[in-house]
Amino acid sequence: MHHVCREVQRYEDIDDELFSHYFDATPVDIMRRAYEITIDEMKAASKRGSSTACVVVLRGDELRVANLGDCGLTVVRQGDMVYRTEEQQHSFNYPYQLGTEPHSDKPSDAQVFRLKIQKGDVIIVGSDGVFDNLFDEDILEEVSLHLPPAMRAAGEPELRYSTDSLWYEPPPPPPPPRPEAAAPSEAPPAADGARPGLALPQFHIDPRAISRAIAQRAKLVSEDARYTESPFQLRAMQEGLYYQGGKRDDIAVVVAVVTDLEDTPDRR
Repeated sequence: MHHVCREVQRYEDIDDELFSHYFDATPVDIMRRAYEITIDEMKAASKRGSSTACVVVLRGDELRVANLGDCGLTVVRQGDMVYRTEEQQHSFNYPYQLGTEPHSDKPSDAQVFRLKIQKGDVIIVGSDGVFDNLFDEDILEEVSLHLPPAMRAAGEPELRYSTDSLWYEPPPPPPPPRPEAAAPSEAPPAADGARPGLALPQFHIDPRAISRAIAQRAKLVSEDARYTESPFQLRAMQEGLYYQGGKRDDIAVVVAVVTDLEDTPDRR
């Protein structure tokens, strides 16, 4: 991830050749370059190891994702979970992984997809320690607790997934005009049909609070062998294995909220 970070920063460096290819950036290429550098360093240091990886890049309103293994990404829109990646597993508890061994998977094996996102979307990227211990409903519940009323689901939060590799969910059509003028105390509907209150979501949502809440909840489940049910437990039972409670594992969560970009680099 250190080298992934450096590769991403190259697109922001005006002295780097990749600066002029900012809008052409693809996460699988970033993953590949970072992997090659890492492998060279590992060989030089006589080290061995492996890791899953998820690289996400935002360009305009397009979220570009390369996911290899059992990390995951979800998108929550106005209180509903509208997208969720699938795990890549060779077999139960044997995810795809980049590594130093000849039989390791490669960046080209990653799932690659692009999503059209909207202002106010909450993007959650997590390691398997999150998704092995929390159901999607649990994650959605934690996000909903941190959303302002204007950005919550109209009813009960729902899991509304799309399985298209190139997915775009257009905003709902604007409501028909009211015959009478709106009272001064009433906020008029937004021009694009979005609910009032979404204009400045950065002032209403704390991504760090959401990430902490999800990580803490996953940690509690992972440490409780008597926990009634977890995603990892259900998958183990499907394989005919007896398992109860959560799974102790590394837990990493990154949360981002899509907002208007206040300043952009001059790329002339």
